Amino acid sequence: MTSRPHPPSSPLPPASLEGWYVLHQSIEVDWAGLKATDPAEAGEALRSFAALAEKWATGSEPGWSGVYRVAGGAIDFLVLHFRDTLDGLIEAGHEMRLSGWGDHVLVREEYLSVVELGLYGSTVELARRVDPSDHEAWDSALAETLAEERRKGYVRRRLEPRQPEHMPYVCYYPMDKRRNAEQNWYTLSLEERAGLMSAHGKVGRRFGGRIMQVISGSMGLDEWEWAVTLWAADPLEFKAIISEMRYDPASAEYAEFGPFLVGKRMPGMEYETLLSAVPTP
Repeated sequence: MTSRPHPPSSPLPPASLEGWYVLHQSIEVDWAGLKATDPAEAGEALRSFAALAEKWATGSEPGWSGVYRVAGGAIDFLVLHFRDTLDGLIEAGHEMRLSGWGDHVLVREEYLSVVELGLYGSTVELARRVDPSDHEAWDSALAETLAEERRKGYVRRRLEPRQPEHMPYVCYYPMDKRRNAEQNWYTLSLEERAGLMSAHGKVGRRFGGRIMQVISGSMGLDEWEWAVTLWAADPLEFKAIISEMRYDPASAEYAEFGPFLVGKRMPGMEYETLLSAVPTP
């Protein structure tokens, strides 16, 4: 028996694909304490930090980590971890605390999420063919759709993102969709949300080649609903894309933004500069 078509006018959630787990760590360094420490110990602590960063960048396990020097925000470093399992992410997040460097830093904030690809268009199309209330038919059709999407090479690359070498700058912020009485994203129909997100995506695509964006979902994992990570060759691109998107209805009417962190990934030579800041024997 064929399921009757279902108009996507209900608040049906969009299907999504999940990829690597993500942990953003905001780090403050006790520079005064580090300088007051025995020079040999301080130098060793900084060298352990450099060794960790090198290990994270070139490790053999699925995933990677990057260290970024942050401008402003009373934060010295943003450490960004991607791993294929939550267990791997937990281990990466604790490595720094257990190192000699961990004695001289304070983790101000940690944010947990998982790379997410929302499939609004595919969900709308599926809901027009299969009734979501027919759970058996819906689950089967949805599983087939998700498997087909996951097989696509570009989808896999989006679920397992790597920072482009020519884009050293990073911008990170968490965000929510509004749930006010007059502006509740979650009471809109699937079709309305899909239309808004389609228009929103067109704005983002105009920055293709200038910005790489990673959306990671955090519902049930952390305080906000999503984390946004942007990479660019020029930090002014962050201002440009955020400014333009603020005028888009999906953001202007329904988005709430958390604090922004902006920084630059540290190449190996910069660790030598950090080491020179602390006297060594």
